Amino acid sequence: MQKIVPTICTYCGCACRLNFVIDNGKIVKVLPDPTDKVSEGKPCIKGLTLHEVIQKDRILKPMIRKDKNSPLKEVSWNEAYDFIYKKTKDLSPEQVFFTPSGKTTNEDCYIMQKFARTVFKTNNVDGCCTRLCHIATVKALVDTFGNGAIPTKMDDMYDIDCLFIIGSNPASNYPVMFNRIVKARKKMKIISVQNIENLTSQFADIKIIIQPGTNIVFLNGIMNELIHRKAYDKKVEKITNFSNLCEVVKNYPSEIVCDFCKISKEEFSKVVDTVENSRSLGMMHGMGVTQHVSGTANTHSLLNLLILKNGKLLSGRGEVNVQGVGDMGCLPDSMSSVLLNQETIEKVWKTKISKNNGKNMVEALITSPVKAAFISGFNPAQSLPNLDRVHENLSRIFLVQLEPHLNITSDFADVILPTPTLVERNGTITNGERRVRRTTKTVEPMGMSKPEWIIFKELSKLFGIGKFFIYSNEKEITDEISKTIPAYRNIDVDSIYEGNDNFADKEIKFFKFNPEEFKGKKDIRTKQYPFILTTFRSQHHFLTGELTTKSETLSKSSDGAYCYMNEEDAKKLEIKDGDTVEVSSCISKLTTKAKIDKRIPKGIVGMYFHFKELLVNKLFPAEFDEKMFTPSYKMVAVKIKKA
Repeated sequence: MQKIVPTICTYCGCACRLNFVIDNGKIVKVLPDPTDKVSEGKPCIKGLTLHEVIQKDRILKPMIRKDKNSPLKEVSWNEAYDFIYKKTKDLSPEQVFFTPSGKTTNEDCYIMQKFARTVFKTNNVDGCCTRLCHIATVKALVDTFGNGAIPTKMDDMYDIDCLFIIGSNPASNYPVMFNRIVKARKKMKIISVQNIENLTSQFADIKIIIQPGTNIVFLNGIMNELIHRKAYDKKVEKITNFSNLCEVVKNYPSEIVCDFCKISKEEFSKVVDTVENSRSLGMMHGMGVTQHVSGTANTHSLLNLLILKNGKLLSGRGEVNVQGVGDMGCLPDSMSSVLLNQETIEKVWKTKISKNNGKNMVEALITSPVKAAFISGFNPAQSLPNLDRVHENLSRIFLVQLEPHLNITSDFADVILPTPTLVERNGTITNGERRVRRTTKTVEPMGMSKPEWIIFKELSKLFGIGKFFIYSNEKEITDEISKTIPAYRNIDVDSIYEGNDNFADKEIKFFKFNPEEFKGKKDIRTKQYPFILTTFRSQHHFLTGELTTKSETLSKSSDGAYCYMNEEDAKKLEIKDGDTVEVSSCISKLTTKAKIDKRIPKGIVGMYFHFKELLVNKLFPAEFDEKMFTPSYKMVAVKIKKA
């Protein structure tokens, strides 16, 4: 007898609710939920194919590796726990690191960071997708509005007359958000500003291709024109740093903008005129803005323009619970003070916690490696930059991996603990608009899988502090979250567990301009490395592909592990479509197939980062945003030759 159980999709930060068809404990089909306020009954193909992959090739039992040269061996949970305890019990706070996951629930993330802070007295806690994708956005939002959450809702898309999209591809990456764009398109203009033409560009009224790394120049140039024309709400003159903003942006006249961005004056004027004439501007940005050494500064510039025009930020987020993993205080530094009040935490937890800043993942796994790491729902052996160095460090770290499916990081793991997928968990997630939604267990977890909150509850007993983890179900943890996380004090836990969405705090606390100067190079290309390599995402795959690459439906896509090149560049190098090429940067090289693509501008090549067959992040040095440590994944100079 089949039954239908609604729960949240495992993929992006839209967090659609889907109807899972269950037959004898197996997920046999996924259907749209016509009542879902997020998807509006029209989810994307990735969510609708989850039944093809969610229960496929699962980790079923705990496994340990006695030493780095030994194979993994299946063991009992108690044996795995004992092994972890013996290997980590004597480590200092500086020597251990924890990565909670945006693929799991708020409750799992909360307990994982609580375990780190109470057992090891360490603040070496860092959410994976938060750091690698949008921590620059969170920082910029705190600096600009006093709140680390986007202040609008997805439905605000229907209230704008101009949508300015920069460094983002919602048609591919946030399809249900893009559905709203299509519905609202008749009454609004769309401006798409990208480094490479993408699917969203094809729907734009104005599409501009700017050089990688020139976001600040472009945005400052627009503001310079608007201020010169006095095309802004006069009320903003009273906002902190307005005069400073005017001084900074006057250094970006149209001539400089067009020269740096390699666009025509006509193109630039079109954008400025359209923004000027907008009475209700909306802006969206993505990793094309944040994944740079100037990611925070880029986002500050975007928000400066937003305030100048009294606009609305409508950007998406990465993983399903990436907002939640950050909100749960899974950050190592002063940012967590926005999310966690130490005095309140110590009162509720009944123990002291460290005030010291911890290590983020770039520090803990690349620049200053720890001795042991607990990694949940994250694949650093594919996701981080400078992978040759990362692999070398992972081979020396005692690595505890918590995952439903094997990935490249599993090759380095000393312990692998099987965890459920999101659709096998109860609890809550927080989507990109800070909408708190209930997740419902559709089927029992496969094999011996356990969620993180149970794993760390059981481990805490070995470390002698089980008294801090007396929970019998997820709702009890949600109750504690509502008492300890300031932004969640207004949520109604009973209402959420009855199936109603709530919103955590989205209130704007203040307005502040954060003017930014362009500090980059006009062009990073050299005679030795004459191309810029950038990465992008496929509409058919997600992150490092553990799930989507297993789908028969999604694998029919032509998107693959190629080096995408401009036809003219390929011709000069005597490279034909399908030829094997060697791509080298200053730190590493790889070989792959060339794919000629008319969307790629001259002097630029691109690769998808989803495929384990093409570890593109090997080519990116460990260069990162100086404030928030987001790696630069959008531009590195490379050379290409026929292999």
